[in-house]
Amino acid sequence: MVVGRDWDGGGRIAIEVRDGVIDRIEPADGPAAPDDPLIAPAFWDVQTNGRWGWSFSGPDLTVDRAVAIIRAQRNLGSGKVCPTLITAPVEDTLRGLRTLAAACDAHPDVARLVAGIHLEGPFLSGLPGYRGAHPAECMRDPDWPLFERFQEASGGRVVLLTLAPERPGSPEFIRKAVASGVAVSLGHTAADADAIRAAVDAGATLSTHLGNGIVAELPRHPNPIWIQAAEDRLSASLIADGHHLGPETLRVLARAKGPDRTILVSDAGWLAGLPPGNYGAWDVDPSGKIVLAGTPYLAGSLLGLEAGLRAMDAVVGGFPRPLIDAATVNPARLLGRPAPRLAVGEPADLVLLRRPAPGDLSLLRTCIAGEWFEREA
Repeated sequence: MVVGRDWDGGGRIAIEVRDGVIDRIEPADGPAAPDDPLIAPAFWDVQTNGRWGWSFSGPDLTVDRAVAIIRAQRNLGSGKVCPTLITAPVEDTLRGLRTLAAACDAHPDVARLVAGIHLEGPFLSGLPGYRGAHPAECMRDPDWPLFERFQEASGGRVVLLTLAPERPGSPEFIRKAVASGVAVSLGHTAADADAIRAAVDAGATLSTHLGNGIVAELPRHPNPIWIQAAEDRLSASLIADGHHLGPETLRVLARAKGPDRTILVSDAGWLAGLPPGNYGAWDVDPSGKIVLAGTPYLAGSLLGLEAGLRAMDAVVGGFPRPLIDAATVNPARLLGRPAPRLAVGEPADLVLLRRPAPGDLSLLRTCIAGEWFEREA
C-alpha cells in the first residue's frame, strides 16, 4: 500500500498493488499534507541513446548491455522508453536493431519497458551545426527499401523516425511511414517553410528536440525553429536539462506548443552515468553536458526526465497537471497509445515525487509492474 496525493486531483489516496496491477484505490485517512509524496504514472522517455559508454547505435552493443541500459531507466522514473539509434553506418544500425529485438525477445520485462524504437537518422541534414553529433558521411536521402530493412531487423519495433524534410523524397517517404504506423518527426533540419509544411501535410507530427540540432547562428526570422514552433499540427520534444535550452527559450517554446503538444525527452547520451572527462571524440563537462570534443556542439544529455520536469516547473508551472503530462500522457499520445493513468486494473507503473516549492521537484521512487526501484543516486 502506498499513500500520497493524487496527481489528477490533489486529494490523499491509498493505492494497493497486486500481481503487477493496481488492485485498489481509495481515499486515505487524514487531510493532504505538504510533505505527502505525489503519486503519478511512470514517465515515458521517447528519446534515450545509451548509457555507461554504450550506445544503442554502437558496434559494441550486446544483448546484455542493452538489457542493462533499458532496466536502468526504472531508477530514473521511466516505465516506457524508446531506445534511440542515431545516424551510423547501415550495418551498425542493423546490428543495433537486431540486438534490441533480441533483448526484448529474451526478456519479457525489457519488452514491457520498450514502447518502441526511435530512429534519429540517417535521413538528416549533413550540414555542420544542423547535424550535431551525427556523422555527415552516413547521411542519406529517405530510402523506403532501407527503412524496411531497418524495420525488419527490429522485429517491427520502430515506432518513431526523425528526418530532415528538405531531403529529396521526404513527403512520399513520410506518407508511407505514417501509413505503416510509424510516427514521423522533423529534426536536424535546415528546412524552409515550404518543406516543413509539405512534411506536415504528409503526416509528420513532431519536432525532435526543438531548438537543438541546429546551427548556432540563424536569421532572426524566418528560421526552422520559429517555423516549427508556429506550426500547430506539430508537437515538440524539448530537452530541459539546463544546457540544451535556456529558461527563456524553454518558456517560449513550451508556451508556443501549449500543454497538450509539449513532450519532454531526456536525450540521454551514451556517456550518461559516467564521470566528467574526455572520452575520445567526446567530452563530459563538469557542468553535466556532453559535447563533441573541442566544439560547442552538444551530444546528448546526462540527466533523466526528473530534471526536465524540474526545469519546466520553474519556468512554466502547471504542477501537477498539465506539467507531468509532458512526460506521460503526451508521449503516449504521440505513439498512438492509451494515456497512462491511475486506475484499478491499470499496470502498476508509478512514480512518487516530492515538490515542496515550484522548481524544487524530485523523484523519490519508481514502481514498475509492482516492483519498487530507488532513485538513481
